[in-house]
This record gives sequence, structure tokens and C-alpha cells, in this order.
Amino acid sequence: MPERIYTWTGERALEALEETEFATEDELQALIAQHPELLDGEQIQPGNARRWVLIKREQGIAAAAGSGALWAVDHLIVDQDAVPTLVEVKRGSSPEVRRTIVGQMLEYAAHAAETWTVEELRDAFERGAREDGRDPGDELATLLGSDGEPDADGFWEDVATNLAARRLRLLFVADAIPDPLARVATFLNAQMPGIEVLAVEIKRFRGESVQTVVPRVIGRTAASSARGRSGRRLTRESFLDGFADADVRGVGARLLEAARESGGEEWYQASFGVSVRVKCSLRPQPVTVAWLYSQPGRKGWMRTRDFSFGSGILDEPGIPDELQAPLEAWTRVFATDGFAEDASSKGVKAWAVEHQAAVQHQDLLAERLRNVVRELADL
Repeated sequence: MPERIYTWTGERALEALEETEFATEDELQALIAQHPELLDGEQIQPGNARRWVLIKREQGIAAAAGSGALWAVDHLIVDQDAVPTLVEVKRGSSPEVRRTIVGQMLEYAAHAAETWTVEELRDAFERGAREDGRDPGDELATLLGSDGEPDADGFWEDVATNLAARRLRLLFVADAIPDPLARVATFLNAQMPGIEVLAVEIKRFRGESVQTVVPRVIGRTAASSARGRSGRRLTRESFLDGFADADVRGVGARLLEAARESGGEEWYQASFGVSVRVKCSLRPQPVTVAWLYSQPGRKGWMRTRDFSFGSGILDEPGIPDELQAPLEAWTRVFATDGFAEDASSKGVKAWAVEHQAAVQHQDLLAERLRNVVRELADL
């Protein structure tokens, strides 16, 4: 039977608020798009509350890379750790909330991880924010808790890495979550490493003068709690601990030290990698020149893997010639190396060096990294 809650102003009178269904799915969807905080981030990760930014409503999903969208997820949002979160919304009275929504969401997740590109998602976010009269930079600053200009490039690199690692969150949202869906969400959440699956019930209560909505997160398990803790950003120590081979670990430490002593910075991800960046007076954001990963062969940002060197801004409009020239020279220097493999993708020119090859050529790699960091820092 419908629930009831009461408001009390401190005087004798109480006002009863009756549980009221949302008239349409679109009404609930619009409310979530405007106020994603209703997907209660504190309940999802107590003590480290999730914050959200909306990428797009009805984000298209293709069946294969390069093809047109075949489906669309109701909302795509991202949290402060750059974890893509797919949100599918139903009314509690809909039969789909009991049957088809689970298979539908799993199909969306499987294809989204394969076909979405970070350029597509970044463009959707920035365009949508501007269309709504919001500043994308301010949105990211709020999400990341940044006092100054946020590191947008770093954030989107993390989004790409999480997509590549299949690190996602799936949220089933309705104004009433039936028991079968709650059990399925709990089961999937316990059994799917890297993917968090939760149901969020958002009930609405109405009175004569006020209405309120009450979210409740369903499906958290011990496994999902541990997964949330493990998703916190790496440190230099935890990154280096991720190398199984001591010789390769030594190369990773040497490359980081070469960058640091030349004026570079390290941006640690929430998974298994770090990017090397350089503050440059010719660009408001740091310039990334390398991506280092502790897990051999596992793809990180775009097609980068192992120890990768290059640039992701060569195609960016408005790059000054004084910056463009050394970056192009940096990417060309690996072209004739027999130990480097092309790891380029849309908008990125990069070369990947497998871990064991890096051990053999560590002197050369450290010297090259030291030189390019110093050169860019001096611009």
C-alpha cells in the first residue's frame, strides 16, 4: 500500500504527504537530468560520496565501432573518479522494470564499452552544458572539487581509461523497485568485477503545499564496497607496487624520476596508470607526453599501453607553432625505433614500448623523456 510521510514545522500541525507515482517516465528522467544528486552518492559510497555530472540524456550506443547508434541509454553521467555511469529509468508500474530492463542494460554496457570514444563523450558534455547555459569548466571544477581551473584533459583521460578497463556503473532507477529487480541487482553487483550494479528507488510524496522525493539505493554488497575503495586514485607507491616484475618496476620508477627532475608532473589514475605532464606557458592546461601502465599489454587511454610516449593535442585547434613543433618532433623520434609500436588513434599520436623492451632501452627512454619535459617546461 502507498506510504505516507509527514512534515512538521515545530508547531502542533502536521502535514501528511502521500506517496504519488510519477505521471510518466520522462517526468522522472527530466528530474534526474536536472538534479543528478538524487542518485544519492553518499548511499552508493558512504564516506566518499559520489558526485555527478551529466554527459547527455539519451546517449546513443552503436552495435559496432563506426556505425550509427542503435540504442540510447536514458542518462549517461560520470562521477568524480571518471567512472561512466549508465542510468536507465522506468516507472515502478511498468512491466519492463521486472523483466526486460536488466538484459537491456547489460547489452547497453557491453556495446558502450566497445564503441564509445572519449572524444564523443567530451563533445556531448561540453556542447550540452553550453546549450543549457552552463560553463563546462565550472561543471568539472565542481565535480572534481577544484578551487582553480580543473585539469579537463586529465579527467577525460581517466574516463577513457575506465572505458578501456570496462570500469562502469549501472543504475536501475524507478519510483518503486520490485523485489525481483533488487535481488538481480544485488547478485550482479557481487559477481561482476569492475562493474557496479545498483538499483535506486526514488519515491515522491505530495501534500497540499509541498512535495518531496526520497532516494534509496539497493544492492550494495561487501564486494561493491571494496570495489569503491579500490577505485581511489593511485599514488606513486601504489602504482609502482602494481608491477609484477622488479626490473620493469625499476624502469617505471626511473621514468617518473626523469620527468620529475626535469620539471614534469605525474597524474595518477583511479586504475593502473599514470600520465606524465608538463606545465607550459603556451597552454592553460598541462601537456601530456607519456602514459605509463603497470599491467603489461592492457590498454589504457585510447590505444596507449605499457610505456607509451606521444601527444594527444596535435590536432587541437589553436596550438601555437612554438608548442606544435617540439610535440611533432617528440612523436617522430620513435618512428624509426624497432622496439616501439604505433599506438595512435583519433587525435592521438603515440608509440608504445612493451615492458621488457623498455628494460633493454631504459637509458634512451629516460633521456628522451627528460629532454622533452625540459624543453616544454622552458617554453
